[in-house]
Amino acid sequence: MSDNKLKAIAGSLLMSGALYSPVVYAQAEAEIASEEQAASSEASESNSIVVTARKRAERMIDVPETITAFSSETLDRAGITDVDRLGQVVPNIVLNRRGDNEPNVVIRGVGSFGNVQGIGFYIDDVQNFTDQASRLVDLERVEVLKGPQGTLYGGSSIGGAVKYVTRRPSSELEGMASVEIGQQAILNVLGSVNFPVSDSFSVRLSGSRDANNGFLENALQSDNNDRAREYGVRAAFRFQPSPATDVNLSVRYSDLENGGNDYYITSSTEAYSLSSDLDRNIFNRREVFGVILNIEQDIGDLTLTSLTSFTERENEIMWDLDYGPLDGVWVFQEDPVRTKVFTQEVRLQSNKSEGLNWLFGGYYSRVRDRSLVTLGDVVIGADFNDGESLFIYDFHNNTSLEQTYAAFATATYSSGSFEASLGARLNHSDFYGLNRLTNDSLNVRDTVVLPKLSLSYDVSDDAMLYFNVAQGYEPARFTLFNETPLIPYKPEKAWNFELGAKGETADGLLVYEIAGFYIFSQDRQLETLIVIDGVPNEAIGNVGDARTLGAEFSLSLRPTRGLAITANGGWMDSDFTAGDFDGFAVPYAPRFSGGASIDYRWDLTDDHEISVRADVAHNSGFFWNTTNTLRQEAYNVVGARIALGRIDGGWEFALRAENLFGEAYNSELQPFDGDLLARRGQPSLVVGTATLRF
Repeated sequence: MSDNKLKAIAGSLLMSGALYSPVVYAQAEAEIASEEQAASSEASESNSIVVTARKRAERMIDVPETITAFSSETLDRAGITDVDRLGQVVPNIVLNRRGDNEPNVVIRGVGSFGNVQGIGFYIDDVQNFTDQASRLVDLERVEVLKGPQGTLYGGSSIGGAVKYVTRRPSSELEGMASVEIGQQAILNVLGSVNFPVSDSFSVRLSGSRDANNGFLENALQSDNNDRAREYGVRAAFRFQPSPATDVNLSVRYSDLENGGNDYYITSSTEAYSLSSDLDRNIFNRREVFGVILNIEQDIGDLTLTSLTSFTERENEIMWDLDYGPLDGVWVFQEDPVRTKVFTQEVRLQSNKSEGLNWLFGGYYSRVRDRSLVTLGDVVIGADFNDGESLFIYDFHNNTSLEQTYAAFATATYSSGSFEASLGARLNHSDFYGLNRLTNDSLNVRDTVVLPKLSLSYDVSDDAMLYFNVAQGYEPARFTLFNETPLIPYKPEKAWNFELGAKGETADGLLVYEIAGFYIFSQDRQLETLIVIDGVPNEAIGNVGDARTLGAEFSLSLRPTRGLAITANGGWMDSDFTAGDFDGFAVPYAPRFSGGASIDYRWDLTDDHEISVRADVAHNSGFFWNTTNTLRQEAYNVVGARIALGRIDGGWEFALRAENLFGEAYNSELQPFDGDLLARRGQPSLVVGTATLRF
């Protein structure tokens, strides 16, 4: 193998953000080589893709917990360009983007819609509080971790975590450019280039510009309510002065303008619409600037990591809150909301192929003014105020500061076929809020220990049984808006018990994973829409205890070289067990969800290939509210793709259809002034893509 090839392999491995001893490095190199030999098929990659769920590089098949991971190629072929599509292809998860660009996400019945965090989002192991639902560009892979991740990832990961792992600079000169054109006036351009500056220094640049006119027509305005324009750039720098030192610095900037509050009023859960006539040209404007510095230093057979980040978001809104053509109620911001985030993590870990491995570290984060409506000015229009407009400046005027301090450690012992891992995190959360309108302030603090135990046994070289138990939590806080009293709500805590098996057949024909789980949640946090002086506001509170019993599976079959078949599914029974809603089903928890895909490629010539793909995602439906009076009915989303390209990946022309049969469903729905406030899921959409790589 050439030196350049070895450097390229090293670059791809280190993209994961984990640390490698010589033994682990050699193992992962062999795994990547095996993955390349498998012709990058979806079925074969699932058993060898390297993930960092436990903050060390491991094959996904060797991690004793449920993980769904997608390589960059699978993301492209499955049309996974945003969180809405990601949420459709993973069982036992409801995930989509709100109009204000914040994510709604519930995994295994844990988490919530709205401002309740519940699930942590991460970019290269740094928690993302500002732009979790941005376009997915220049990624190495996406990992979805299920169950509480509190031990290694802290609070706000009570139901799981979604990790974006970006491509790191490598020693190879390479690049790509892609153009997407489609319905809804879609015109997206993205590209990246990687180039070595010297033997020890390399740079990777990437960027994208997306334009989409949306589908929610507004006859009173020139733009659709859900139109969007976004562009972003990222520069990554990698310095390796010696084999023991790896310094990675990345800088990103994005600029987004979309409709923001692009909801419409409807009379029933099945009265879908493609129009919403508002008297205001609504918008949500956001700029994000972020820096991540990752320094990894090998010290003998140990590795020391320092991970530092700073992110700043500036957000400005204009939202029509009566959601109709009348001159009613709207909110705007004379001054944009500025969110500032600083995080620092330091960890030291051992790297051995067998015996005792350990990891311990410390973490600190500081988040200033996370909410998009920390500031807000309201206008009561002429139609709602006896013919005259009433301006209420500083309807919202608050500030908040969230700080987290943590120490964490894990110890893993491997001997032959057996492995046991024990970890714990000491986590202190401090939330401070000031209502400037009333000059009221409050501090809410809590300290918890979040343990995790994992046991696994290799039945054979290709099969594993495992059991784990873990605790997660969502910190206590309180809602800040208008002149309402500062009433804190309790932290939410959850215990997760999971028993599973994963493996592959000896010939690699079948890769499988199956798991059963039981989750007990205390003091569930949920958001409710309330109206104050005619203005809708979102308040969070505790609604009682809940339990979820469930199971899920995934299968990947590769009967021939060019054919890959996948299937997955999840079943849940999730109910409240205490509180005002005892006996009711937990919202956003479908009884069954799953999907399947078939992907086939064949050689057209010695240099060219044709590929076709079909996939379907099914959701059996769920309740939108705690009293179970509003239900999303079952729906199926079908996709298809056909592509022509070079076998070596040099270029490709592809055509992909999303929601091929135009299935109607809601991505959000809640009661509003005697009616319902809804946000519809993506109707049928066809997009063509031309890609060039070198």
